[in-house]
Amino acid sequence: MTPKQRRFVEEYLVDRNATQAAVRAGYSAKSAARTGWRLRQIPAVRLAIAEAARDREDRREMSRDRVLVELARVAFASSGEYLDWGPDAVALKHKTVLTPDQQAAVAEITQSRTKTGHTLRFKLYDKLAALKEISRLLGYAAGAPGADQADDPEIAELSETERVQRLLALLARARARRLAGEGQTAEDGPADDR
Repeated sequence: MTPKQRRFVEEYLVDRNATQAAVRAGYSAKSAARTGWRLRQIPAVRLAIAEAARDREDRREMSRDRVLVELARVAFASSGEYLDWGPDAVALKHKTVLTPDQQAAVAEITQSRTKTGHTLRFKLYDKLAALKEISRLLGYAAGAPGADQADDPEIAELSETERVQRLLALLARARARRLAGEGQTAEDGPADDR
């Protein structure tokens, strides 16, 4: 492919308008409609468009997966994962025993000295807000603005059970990607899959 054809591919992906893409890529405006059509017939250009579109979709899906994973970390966190308590004291578990998923849900930890000893403040991110956002993204939130249709029309057609299954699959896929990026396998990592 020529540099101008590569530029056409980039510009075509902006709005899927071959005529405008040809103009923005530097081809003549007078013959842009014909040039755009002709460029789309070249096998290398067609392949480049298909690959770039697939890459964009993969990135979009990874981004969506990442958002859902982060929200799920917060939504499904439980104070018992972080604190030990009994009749005499409350103790914060050591960071090294917490998984990265658990650590991501912590909003604040502060410790201060007072005249009578130490004060510990521990706070998780807003669980209810995360659950609401997951519900919105998956099209659950009845009565909420935009609830009639999920952000993804494909999700709007799913039953509640299918939506939950999809969320669990997204979480598992994103966790596997994260573990692969860290050079671990699922067996090496913590067993907590939430």
